[in-house]
Amino acid sequence: MGSERLKVWGTIALLWASAVLPNLGLRSFIWEEGSNAELARDMLERGDLLRPLLHGVVWVEKPSLLPWLIAAVSKLGGGVGEWTARLPSMLCVLLTALMVQALTRRHASLRASVFAAFAFMLCPLLLQKLTIAEPDTVITALSFAAFLLWWNGAERGAPSLARWIGCGALLAVLAMAKGPQPVGFFALGIGLYIVIARRWRELPGLVVCLLCPLLATIAWAVAVYRPDGTTATTWLQYLRLAKQPKSPTLLQYLAGNGRTVFQLAIELLPALMLAPFAPGPWRRPRPADAPAVVTPLICYATACTAILLVWPLALSRYAMPIAPAVAVLGGLAWDRLAGAKHVWLRDLAAGVVVALAIYQMVLTIAVVPILADRFGSARIEGGKIAEAVRTESVPVYCEEPANNDQFFYAHVPMHCYRWDQYLAIPAPAWLLASSEDLDELAKARPELDIRRVLSTRAGGPVVTALILPRAAKTAP
Repeated sequence: MGSERLKVWGTIALLWASAVLPNLGLRSFIWEEGSNAELARDMLERGDLLRPLLHGVVWVEKPSLLPWLIAAVSKLGGGVGEWTARLPSMLCVLLTALMVQALTRRHASLRASVFAAFAFMLCPLLLQKLTIAEPDTVITALSFAAFLLWWNGAERGAPSLARWIGCGALLAVLAMAKGPQPVGFFALGIGLYIVIARRWRELPGLVVCLLCPLLATIAWAVAVYRPDGTTATTWLQYLRLAKQPKSPTLLQYLAGNGRTVFQLAIELLPALMLAPFAPGPWRRPRPADAPAVVTPLICYATACTAILLVWPLALSRYAMPIAPAVAVLGGLAWDRLAGAKHVWLRDLAAGVVVALAIYQMVLTIAVVPILADRFGSARIEGGKIAEAVRTESVPVYCEEPANNDQFFYAHVPMHCYRWDQYLAIPAPAWLLASSEDLDELAKARPELDIRRVLSTRAGGPVVTALILPRAAKTAP
């Protein structure tokens, strides 16, 4: 490895470390982190990797690659916590940034490649997940690694069978993170490029490649499936193919998806500011230095995204796998804008990168310690729940979907109930639920004495209530 690459990669790693590591342990889990951490903890305690329990309920919604990784790191790190849970996702961000820099450097200047790496790592879409134990960054790294492995062969003529199988292996691992849906970024992107470039001889290789994640998903599904109907229902709900209680109107659909498109465009800045100026082969006159990789990058970034953005209830974070491709395109445009009338746009994009870097460092180094109670609210309130329920040795039940961030820190045995089960919860028991559900329970079962002991709000309101049989009235 040359001295230039060592210095550049060291700079990228330094920025990454400055952005993610300071005060990492002060920030308690948010969003789906508590679920992933709890699944990893159950895997370590019970040893069941395929059907772990999430607060007493078997988890079969999707494969559990990230909890597997968290469990592996935690086995070495002494238990599941903020550091061990977040390390796999954070390392994937660094790995992807290095891949972005390396690919851009093959076709552009050193500064352009550094801009591309920083623009990827600091774009708002990534900043939201930079220190979060969720699988989006893992999927992004695996998908872009498969793209690079394919392109390194396609650039020299055609990928070999071994290279196609290697891409398939990466996609098979990817499918274990969230199911087969994110494979679409590679499958549709490379498929579109094969059609556009008329590289028909590569179609059999693509088919072989895509068989790998398909077979991996089928193998996982067979291993976890149970013929009682609950597994199939869970999968239909996860894929949003089940009948919704209330379908959105056409106006609501257009407004929601239009908002997602706008949000994604903002979240891909600053690289998206420059990406349209990448020296593509379609320009007339055709630039002599137009890299052949531009067309595959555009196919990779647009084919699946076009479908995603018209899918009902789509969210911008689902398109995270395209962020590396957009960053590379922005880097390739960097050199082309030098001395052009749009050079000011390049300076503006660089300024946005600097501003985002300053924002992230101020947040992690200064703001988090000052607002430690706020950033650690789930940990604090989970401790309060644990303290409350230990005053009475009765079973603990929780509402599904659960507030898994608070419940992870409570670390008490509990079992979640479904919407159709909470009216039959036996007493005496602790019940962790919403205030509305407790009101409904009180109306349906007047024989119960429902004592609301604690109210917490981190990640969503939870009321901790002690459910007791109401004492029978004696005759006068």
